[in-house]
Amino acid sequence: MTTQRPPLPSGESQLRTKYVSMLLAIDDISSIHNLLASFFTWILLAGFVLFPGTFTNLQQQTNLNAVQNIEVNVIKHVSLFVIAWVCTAIGAAGMLWLWYRWQANYIWLVNRVFMPGFLNSLAGVLSTVASVFGTQGSTLSVASKSTIIVTSAVAGVCGILTGVYMFLIRSIKKQHDQEVGKQRAGKHGEGVVDMSKRRPKGGIV
Repeated sequence: MTTQRPPLPSGESQLRTKYVSMLLAIDDISSIHNLLASFFTWILLAGFVLFPGTFTNLQQQTNLNAVQNIEVNVIKHVSLFVIAWVCTAIGAAGMLWLWYRWQANYIWLVNRVFMPGFLNSLAGVLSTVASVFGTQGSTLSVASKSTIIVTSAVAGVCGILTGVYMFLIRSIKKQHDQEVGKQRAGKHGEGVVDMSKRRPKGGIV
C-alpha cells in the first residue's frame, strides 16, 4: 500500500530514526566544510593530473634503445613534480581530517568525501596509464610507477570506504523503512510512503 505521508504527530516525530537524523544533520554542516570537501577532492585530482606532465617524453628520442635506460627515470620538471606531490598531500590530509570531523554522518562522507575521492583517483589512474602508453612508449619509469601506485592506492582506499559506508547506510535505511515505511520518490518527486515495508507497532521483526 502506497500513500501520501501522513502529517507528523505533535509529540516526538515518528521519523526520528538514525537515517533521518543523518539527513537532517547534513543541513547543519557548515557551508565552509562543504566547500573544503570539494576543494580537497579537487586538489587531489589536480595533483594526480599534474604527475603525467613530469614524465620524460621517449616518443621523441631518435635512438630509443640507446637512451631509454638513461632518460626513462629522469623527471622532466622537478618543480612540477614537487607541486603535484604537495597538492596530493594536501588533498589526502584534508579528506582524512573531514573523515575524522564528520565520522558519524555516513551519508555526508560518502557523498562529499569518499565517492568524489574515488572517482578523482580513478581519473588519475587513467590519466597516468594513458601518459605511459602515449608519452613514454609503454615504458614505466620511477615517476610513473610511483604515480600509478599512489593513485591506485588512494582509489582503492576510497572505493573500499565507499562500499563499507554504503553498506552501513543501507542498514540504517532498512531500519528506517521498518519504522515508518519505505520512502519513494513518487511520479513527480512529491514523495510517497510504501507502508507495506513498515513493521507493525509492537510486532516481531
